Amino acid sequence: MKQIRSPEIATSAWSLGFVGMTMSLVVGLVSVGCGRKTEGGSTPAPSASVAPSASAATSAAADPPATSASAVQAPPPASEPVGSGVSSFVAAAQTEACKVQTGEIATYLQRGEVTAAGQEGAIAAAWLIKLAANKPGAQLAFAGFALDAKQVARARGIGTANETAPRMFANGAGWTLVWFDADGLAYTKPRWETSPAPVIEHLSTVNAANADDVALAATPAGAIVAVAPFNMEKAQLGLFQFAPTDAAAPAVQALGATHHAHEPRRPAVAADGTGYTLAWHEGDGRIVVSRFDLAGKEIDEAHTLAAVPPAGAPARERVNLVATTKGAMAVWIEGDKILARAVDAAARPGEKTWLVGRGRAPALAPIGDGALVVFLGQEGGKDDQVLAVKLSESGEPSATGMRVSDGTGAVKDPAAVTPAGPRMGFLWAEPMSGGVSTKRAVLRTLESSCIP
Repeated sequence: MKQIRSPEIATSAWSLGFVGMTMSLVVGLVSVGCGRKTEGGSTPAPSASVAPSASAATSAAADPPATSASAVQAPPPASEPVGSGVSSFVAAAQTEACKVQTGEIATYLQRGEVTAAGQEGAIAAAWLIKLAANKPGAQLAFAGFALDAKQVARARGIGTANETAPRMFANGAGWTLVWFDADGLAYTKPRWETSPAPVIEHLSTVNAANADDVALAATPAGAIVAVAPFNMEKAQLGLFQFAPTDAAAPAVQALGATHHAHEPRRPAVAADGTGYTLAWHEGDGRIVVSRFDLAGKEIDEAHTLAAVPPAGAPARERVNLVATTKGAMAVWIEGDKILARAVDAAARPGEKTWLVGRGRAPALAPIGDGALVVFLGQEGGKDDQVLAVKLSESGEPSATGMRVSDGTGAVKDPAAVTPAGPRMGFLWAEPMSGGVSTKRAVLRTLESSCIP
């Protein structure tokens, strides 16, 4: 397949837009933009470049960034986890109302990273195929499925990837696939048709070394919003959009940056019709949440979502966010405890932090007015089952959860979950059989209304 490379985009618009914020711009955001376009192949050729808009970034730079956590508001007093967690689960495959449909979409996999996104009548999935055990990297595969888990778009290789999990997003009538490769953050808009090959573009200076500190989400309009470390000291997080669905929109648009962050890392972002909710881990261990408007301006003080952990406390893992009808839902793990806390439309945390259950590797999807948290946990005496618990708009978990996997082999890699019209799609990798290291990828869909 043919590769097309274009020169790096002009950096002046970006630099001027943020000059009021800092004189030492992070290189990873100075030349961010569609610096490389690839159609999955190898030979370079010139193409036009696009400079990002700086107007929104300029407004966000009006106030200097905070240099300490003093600007972060304390949480409401009742922040200790509430409840004992969900310990009772019904089996999806044995629940008639779920109308479960299952498809084996890939076999003999050596990697377990998977991603999926759904729309009203279809689900797109992507996974990694390790081509050589002694070489880094993998091939990124893509395929499409109907809501009964039957394939409607033939599996094909999209490009090469490192071994970080890719991300799939719905964008109106199509899809956007984002991943890291040797050139940095890559993205494309794959189609059901195999020809012509999709164009691969890069935010080339957002490199794989920063993958753990990059957050992604789809906006209601279908563009992707990204959050990444901003200045040389990585003391701020920058917010920008790329991969728009509107052909007249800038290819990359700088929006703004945090003003209240202190050594921010491992961010999460959720987008809705009025703006963006950001959460991140501070250098002292707390989790902080803040709100940005559509122009990228931070509109209020940041709020503490989870306080500084005491000495000797269990490890606190990365926070996850998903937009809800009332704001957003945040989920994170401390030790083996899965915790949830709702935030409102101004990013103010709810009164209670809820104990959802015990497990690992949580994923989130919107459902009703709240969220569905999917994780790997113990059920029926067997470890590492794909479990799902519904959260109300306040973050309170339902009394009973659902076991989505079959309860046979252990699922070692994080599962993906996505709404798809009236159904919910789950994708995971599991061992093909006992004592075998290779895996198969399984797609299971069910009626959202059957989840207790």
